[in-house]
Amino acid sequence: MAESLITLEEVDVADLPPLAQDLVALIGFGATIRLIDARPGLPTYVPKVTSDSHFLTGIIGMHVFALLVRNYGGEMLTLPNCKFALTKIRHRNVIKLRSTGYSQTEVAALTGLTPRQIRNIESNLPEDDLNGSLF
Repeated sequence: MAESLITLEEVDVADLPPLAQDLVALIGFGATIRLIDARPGLPTYVPKVTSDSHFLTGIIGMHVFALLVRNYGGEMLTLPNCKFALTKIRHRNVIKLRSTGYSQTEVAALTGLTPRQIRNIESNLPEDDLNGSLF
């Protein structure tokens, strides 16, 4: 999720994998995103005791790390990379930009995608979504 600054308003938490949903409920959205950014798809051991020198302390802070240890201490967590949620966010942003009048080329430049990718995203939308603002 590091490819852009993602906010909770852009994410439907239900789109996240179950572990990410659990982490959001436990340590909050911001800490979960920082954790996933640091270890996407990688197994991460959560120690049984907190330590100021543990690398997770530097990523999520001691208070949040203590919550993680209390709930997952001694476990190996494979943190999800959340690609599905990122794709949905990207598609929603493309649709929003297009609905506000930006051309496919302008949206491509704003999002770092190609015009072809923008057309592909739009081609997968229901017909109502594409023509809703015309009438």
